[in-house]
Amino acid sequence: MMMERMFVPSDRVHDVVSEYVNDGYGIMTMFAEEGGTVNTLMRRFDSVVVICYDIEGHAVPLSDITWNASLYERLMSEMSGVTFSDSNGGTIVYRRKGNGHPLQKEGYDRSTEVRIPIPKNRTVGDDIFEIPVGPVHAGIIEPGHFRFSVAGETVIELNPTLGFVHRGIERLMETSVDVDNSRLVERISGDTCVANCIAYSEMMESDVDIPMRAKYIRTILAEMERLYNHIGVVTGMCTDTAFNVPSYAGGSIQEKVLRMNFGLTRHRMLMNAVVPGGVRRDIPDSKLKELDDFMMILKFEIEELESMMDNPYLADRLETTGILSEKDARNIGASGPIARASGIASDVRKERPYEMYGELGLRINTSMKGDVQARTEVRLEEISDSISIIHQCIQSMKPGETRVRPKVSDGFHCSVVEAPRGELVHCMTVRDGKIWRYNVRDPSFINWFGMCHAVPGNVVPDFPLINKSFGLSYSGNDL
Repeated sequence: MMMERMFVPSDRVHDVVSEYVNDGYGIMTMFAEEGGTVNTLMRRFDSVVVICYDIEGHAVPLSDITWNASLYERLMSEMSGVTFSDSNGGTIVYRRKGNGHPLQKEGYDRSTEVRIPIPKNRTVGDDIFEIPVGPVHAGIIEPGHFRFSVAGETVIELNPTLGFVHRGIERLMETSVDVDNSRLVERISGDTCVANCIAYSEMMESDVDIPMRAKYIRTILAEMERLYNHIGVVTGMCTDTAFNVPSYAGGSIQEKVLRMNFGLTRHRMLMNAVVPGGVRRDIPDSKLKELDDFMMILKFEIEELESMMDNPYLADRLETTGILSEKDARNIGASGPIARASGIASDVRKERPYEMYGELGLRINTSMKGDVQARTEVRLEEISDSISIIHQCIQSMKPGETRVRPKVSDGFHCSVVEAPRGELVHCMTVRDGKIWRYNVRDPSFINWFGMCHAVPGNVVPDFPLINKSFGLSYSGNDL
């Protein structure tokens, strides 16, 4: 991947970032390192630029250039103690506050932590009511709070509040580079363990080439992960609209994919498979042949599921529901199926190929509608593409080694991959053979704010459907 890292004076940062934004670059992530260095990562297609500066007094606010910068500024203020002259304040991922800041190397007193109250919405009036939902839900989902301001049944304002189960992943990653942290990385979000491990492993392999067969296997596993995620969301569309027959059919298909995952890696969620240097174990050709045959069957079952979903009653619930416009999607920096369903043709696998994606046929599936129906259609199209990619990999693979010893040098490293939910960014700074700072930007961190634009104007009963169509991760947000 092309990557340019530049240090600029703090009084030049605003102008430099503006120039890159005007040239079509978008902010991927921003984070602070202990000692007062701020990193701003921006991407346009396969080109990545990292703009760094040392803080002198207040940090440089960039939210007037692009709105989503304000999210990272709030995050740096909350987690690292970085102050901005025009900060809008408020916590964003950590629902506790104590003396110091959680990402400081020293001086944070966890015993002084207290819970931060959930803020009320700004929309008020005699006919406006607030409906608080969560953080404990009537199901097995993770904790998250949603506060609605409604007039009758119509939602006027929605604000999500997350961060109830923050685990300190980034601090736990600060170990020697000789330590294999792949099992910790897998726990960032259990249903995205392959994507996270690929991002982590790519950085740990920066000074070595991994075997070709390992790249093919990683690509297969990444697409198997995409399959069961997308099938789960599509099935959820049917479940949340009480469309039971396709719901049962989709659940059955997803279960078959999970069982195939177990046959490939001995784990239904594909954990403990991708490691720095390649993959933990090879997949026998006989098992790959079984997988290839299964893909052909799966293709027909997905087509049958699509035909079941071609129903006017289902379309009535999905079409024009939860619209995220292209303007709003670009404003928040949305990625993945959420962005593509709103007309943004961006996919890391195509724009910045990694593993074997540069050698495979791959489409970028988009829609201009931005509603629940569009997000469902994009996922169905990506399911078909994943089946094709897996077939191409199996047909192209040759015998060979599957693992080498990883090697990484001191310095700044970055990896960007296309997870099922979108653009996943891992960064780390290595000093004297030890990880000094590790940063993870899960696509859910950005895409959660798409809900703030998609839900208002809809009725309250449509919220579960819109929420399901986004298919976001609490765990990926609550690092």
